[in-house]
Amino acid sequence: MTEGEKVVIRVNGILQRIDEETSPDFFGELLDKYREKGKYEINHTLDVSGAVGKKRLRLHFYEEAGKRALAIRVLPDVSELPYDPDSVWLEELGRLPSGLVLISGTAGSGKSTTLARIISSINQNRACHIITMEDPVEYIFPQSKALIHQKTVGKDVESFAEAVRDAMREDPDVLMIGEMRDAATMKAALMAAETGHLVFATVHNRKVSEAVGRIVHSFPTGEESEMRQVLASVLRVIIAQTLWRHDEKTVLLREILTNSPAVANLIRTGKEEQLSSYMETGNKYMRTFKQAVYRIQDVTTEEQNDMLHHIGQ
Repeated sequence: MTEGEKVVIRVNGILQRIDEETSPDFFGELLDKYREKGKYEINHTLDVSGAVGKKRLRLHFYEEAGKRALAIRVLPDVSELPYDPDSVWLEELGRLPSGLVLISGTAGSGKSTTLARIISSINQNRACHIITMEDPVEYIFPQSKALIHQKTVGKDVESFAEAVRDAMREDPDVLMIGEMRDAATMKAALMAAETGHLVFATVHNRKVSEAVGRIVHSFPTGEESEMRQVLASVLRVIIAQTLWRHDEKTVLLREILTNSPAVANLIRTGKEEQLSSYMETGNKYMRTFKQAVYRIQDVTTEEQNDMLHHIGQ
């Protein structure tokens, strides 16, 4: 939405304008509902969440050319998450006793939905303490078998790194970090996993190998070797995912790396470019993006070729 202009919605990945226009009053009235309004007036940008009925919304206020604008993401209810072909395996991840699980992908690739599916499964099946930290909180998890505390960065705690460090004093079993943006957060997450907690986190990288490099190269040169050792020890799984869209069809493609002694050795020695060769073995659910494409059924050769182009193959 842009002040004084027609509303634009995204349907199956394609932007479409509708007749309704966004009035200046709309922005003022909506911002008045959030106590973080003062941050918007200072920074001219604001991330918040809300709800309309059972539908959760993620809202990002911003400005362009002196006009107020707003991007709204509509989130399905946790109980109405779309079908996921890896749902059984994702539930297995929720039963891990400890370690680090990374969900990687660009914006809009479904990382939050994947995390929501895993946390929802843990909530329903394990009597444990789950602490989530997001900016802002997206999916709301009703209390079930687990005890869940959901923190909003910037409101309940100052930063992701601080949220993780504080959580260590709050008797958690499972941590969910909405986004690892900096070295401080990454180091806190690695230390949490190293001390016996199960940690789920997201990073913004297209491929598994890039996710490993992103973490390691976030640290000063003098710390890289130590962080490689820790990552190789605590890592359990990396999932890189992307959404391919064509007309009304949307396909979720995943690249999966499961840690093993051989994989850990590649991470320790800085040879992450060789990780794809281990994913190609298909052991323990592993696969490359290219293999993921060939697993998809009921697609034409043209669609398959377009998927391969989409993943850079």
